[in-house]
Amino acid sequence: MRALLMKDFLMLSKQIKMMVAIFAVLIIISFITNMTMVLVIFSLIFASLQLTTAFTFDEMSKWDKYANTLPVDRKTIVQSKYVLGLILIASGIVIFTPVVFLSDEMTRQLPFIDIFQTIVIVLSIALFYISLTIPLFIKFGTQKARFIIFAIVFLPVFGSGFIQYGLRTVGLNQLMSYIKYVPIAAFVFLLLSYFVSVKWYERKEF
Repeated sequence: MRALLMKDFLMLSKQIKMMVAIFAVLIIISFITNMTMVLVIFSLIFASLQLTTAFTFDEMSKWDKYANTLPVDRKTIVQSKYVLGLILIASGIVIFTPVVFLSDEMTRQLPFIDIFQTIVIVLSIALFYISLTIPLFIKFGTQKARFIIFAIVFLPVFGSGFIQYGLRTVGLNQLMSYIKYVPIAAFVFLLLSYFVSVKWYERKEF
């Protein structure tokens, strides 16, 4: 698996350099504007999107056809993508969470618990994202999967009337009480996603 991850990181090296440059500018801006939480959100979103880039590179170079001639089983190939996604997300958390807490110590904007909850929720959303995208990329390819993901992500926007009705019915306070279960749901969804991805990849013809 190490060789597969090295291959992905080598392909993403130019993207990572650009990401570091962008984040360096954003860190400066976040301290000036006191909007460091936006930095964490952006970093996790950007890290998750790098997984899409990795799949796109593989598809363009016909990597899977070559990979399946190597002495590596298909399950390991799928595992490498999940590990890559988790490493990218963890890197965003490790690098930028200290920046958020340092900025908050200087500005006293938000209580510690609010910052922590926000980071956990954003992290959970990032896990949901990779759990959704990996099996779809494996099953349909990056081009078709992007349209499916777009429909899944933006469908709630078009159904905002139903969301507002649900909030009035359930109550915002009651809804917020379930927020603590979001990380657990994200972890369970990630496991289910992995098993589905392995099953689809093992059945796929290259």
